[in-house]
Amino acid sequence: MYTFSSPSVLASDAAAHPERARVLRALSDAFRISQEGAYCLARAWHDRDESASGLAWGMVALLDLNTPTMPQTLRAAGVALQNGADLDAAALALGRFGNTSQVAALVAAEAAVWPDAAIVPIPVAGRVPASAAVAAASVAAYWASPELGTEHVQALRAPFEHAGETDLFESGRRIYGPRSTAVTELIDRIRTQDITPQQLSSVTWPSGIWSRAMHEAAWACLREGRLRAQMRAVLDVTLELLLAHPTLTPVDARACLPALHAMTVRRLTEDVADKKALGELALAEFGL
Repeated sequence: MYTFSSPSVLASDAAAHPERARVLRALSDAFRISQEGAYCLARAWHDRDESASGLAWGMVALLDLNTPTMPQTLRAAGVALQNGADLDAAALALGRFGNTSQVAALVAAEAAVWPDAAIVPIPVAGRVPASAAVAAASVAAYWASPELGTEHVQALRAPFEHAGETDLFESGRRIYGPRSTAVTELIDRIRTQDITPQQLSSVTWPSGIWSRAMHEAAWACLREGRLRAQMRAVLDVTLELLLAHPTLTPVDARACLPALHAMTVRRLTEDVADKKALGELALAEFGL
């Protein structure tokens, strides 16, 4: 299951997705929804095509039944190794930790502070606010692609896109929290290709160090109320890397992201995180 405090897992899976740019934009949009925007989404839900939306959610659930998650993929790879078979790195890179319904559940639970009552059932999440259901559907439509039919994608996306005729999103200089300037400077470096995929993929940590430091930084974000800022920042730097280097394969993209996400989270938490964790995250900078 994807979690609010581990955006690197979600962003890395999105970066290896066949619809990666659309998926990352949809996720970034979802985690930017303002209170006024949430009210707009709730109103848009009432104008949806109920039959088409229900059928589309049913197709998502059906696809999920036949889509292996990363734990299943890794178990299968372990069996293959035991049987002397070769592993396909490209196939492993395409594996995802969770399925479409689990991504939708994360969006419905955490993307915004939803102002309306929980009245809408969606897969995995149970009943959620109408505003949350619209945001979750907008992401699920692309996460389930390209297997999900175009008509179902349109049905799931329609309320969000209709509501999008008004301004749905938070904006401003603090979109990534108090350390927004440091994050936007990193984004600028990615856009100008001052940081290359080759540099990022060459950075390594001793076993367990990266995950421990990222965990400590996530705790700092939780304490300081920056988890949503962390999610936005990690999603956005991932998208910018892929836009700057559109030919990156899923294998190459995954190889770049530990260092890039470490650089991002360090900037986001440099004033509040444990000094030891910050030093371990800074190894990404030293490796460039």
